[in-house]
Amino acid sequence: MESKESKIVRSGYDRIAASYTRDREKFENWDELSDFCDEMPVDARILDVGCGTGLPVAKYLVDLGHTLLGIDLSFEMIAAARKNVPHAEFHQMNMIDIKLSAASFDGLVACYSIFHVPREQHRQLLQGFNKVLKPGGHMLVSIGSSDWEGIEEYYSVEMYWSHYAPEKTAAIISDCGFDLIFNRRVSANNETHNWVLARKS
Repeated sequence: MESKESKIVRSGYDRIAASYTRDREKFENWDELSDFCDEMPVDARILDVGCGTGLPVAKYLVDLGHTLLGIDLSFEMIAAARKNVPHAEFHQMNMIDIKLSAASFDGLVACYSIFHVPREQHRQLLQGFNKVLKPGGHMLVSIGSSDWEGIEEYYSVEMYWSHYAPEKTAAIISDCGFDLIFNRRVSANNETHNWVLARKS
């Protein structure tokens, strides 16, 4: 049974897919993404968690020659991603229950996505990320820059957010079997998030 929080996120992004993509194309976290890519082997297999419409992150990774699988809760986001990045594979899937083979990805990115999952489930979520990464695989995730949980208007729809302070999230990441490379506070497009690059131990 779908949770109340999941329903808010899924239905919200189904409704705002087009307008959200126009703004997210202004993505300014290229330094963080470049640092992640520096850790990837040639033709890496990468999982994009909360891939949205595939722009710009999935397209960027595919254009570099990597093999990409994107997952997202929103049907409309996945439908758009398949059109926007036809050389990648996309599936509608809840990130809290990733049904993919263990140790099958060289890298994983989760850009502006995990803070839509109730923070009490973040440990379970990150354990799932660890499971699908190969030993020594790398993960880049954006996390909340403060301790907060609630529902706010976002692009004229209700949207759910949930995150701990970045220090606590970083500690959970470490507890889930990752070695942190950086936990970097970044402000862009009038938003502030922390970005974590970590390596599976």
